[in-house]
Parts: sequence; C-alpha cells; structure tokens
Amino acid sequence: MYLYEMHQHTSGCSACAVVTPQEMVKAVKESGFAGVVLTNHFYNGNSAVDRNLPWEDFCKRYQDEYLLAKEAGEKIGVDVFYGLEEGVGGGKEVLIYGIEPDLMAKHPELISGDISTISRVVRDAGGVIVQAHPFREKFYIPNPNELLPPQCLDGYEVYNKGNTKEENAKAVALAKQFGKFMTAGSDCHNDRSSGRFGIACKNKIKTEKDLVQVLKNGDYELIYNED
Repeated sequence: MYLYEMHQHTSGCSACAVVTPQEMVKAVKESGFAGVVLTNHFYNGNSAVDRNLPWEDFCKRYQDEYLLAKEAGEKIGVDVFYGLEEGVGGGKEVLIYGIEPDLMAKHPELISGDISTISRVVRDAGGVIVQAHPFREKFYIPNPNELLPPQCLDGYEVYNKGNTKEENAKAVALAKQFGKFMTAGSDCHNDRSSGRFGIACKNKIKTEKDLVQVLKNGDYELIYNED
C-alpha cells in the first residue's frame, strides 16, 4: 500500500507553519509515506505571503514553495502534489486538490473567497473541493455547526489530527448524509506529526489528476490514529 499525507503546511506560505519544504518531505519519508499534498493557506487564510503583492506574484509564491518541496521530494523518493487550503468565510476552510500550480493566477476573482466561485473554477479545471476539519470548535470559527453548501463540495475531511473524536465523528456522519467522499489529514505545521493521517492506495499516485480519480472512485482506505 502507498500512503499519502493529504493536509500539510510549510512556513514559506502558511504563517502558522514552522517547517520548511525540505524538512517536511524528510518527515513524510521517515513516517513511511509515499507522498504528500502540500496544502498551504491561501489568500483568505493564514497566509505568510504579502497580500499587497500583485495577484500573479502572490500566486507564484505558492508555486515556488511547491517546487522547493517537489525538488526535495524527488531526491529522497517522496512524491509531492500541489494543493491549497482556502478560507471561505466564518473561519471555515476548504482543501483544493487536483489543480495545476498556475491555475489560481489566472483567476483574480478568487480574491473574494466566495465558495461558489472557488468551486466553479476548481471543478472546471478538473479538481475537487473538500471541506477541511468540519465542526472544529475554535475561537476563530463563530458557528462551527453551520454547514457549507454541500453542492459546492466534493468531499469532507472526516479525520483531522487537530479535531476531537467527536468532531471527526460528526464529519463522518455529514459525509454519509450528503454522499460525499471522505479524506483524512494530519493538518501538519511542523516536522513531528507528518504522516499520521492520510489515505492508503494499492497503486502509486503519479499526478494530481490521478489523485482526483482515486478520491472520486473510492480506491483508497483512510489512515488515522485518534489515540
């Protein structure tokens, strides 16, 4: 089985992260994972990138961070895939999978953080939208039980290392209610907890598009440890 970390941050783009791309892929490798999706906080999240930059330059910082991780991964046998985590209002966030690194720069309307716009742009490009850590109770999320529009989502992150067992259980029930696929992720911001949550696949994932097909077809098992 090939194991993949689905929710990872690095310090060049996520203000809350303390791990470099090189340190991150090393930790993923040491955890026995084959690959990782780099999902740094984007424009409407806890970004470490200057929002005063021109839109294309802002987006390029994310491409550059991804390329650093990808290069480091290639040296030690870890596949790195491009993704993002974006805020959509009310402290809630979505994970974006299956897009090319240059997609966001072509769509400055994404500055709005509107989930309908994000969903349209990502889906038109062949990607998928997953709600990150549903029902998380934190000071920055005033209404954790308020649902995002399910028609804008393809899946739910039902096991997040930073959520409680109760929050994760509610997310599982939500995914079943709306018939969406489920993911798991460490939501890692350092080099100590990478590779705890994710997905396991019989076949190696080679591209972002492969990842989308795996998720849509359900050709994976969830990896998590809530103890």
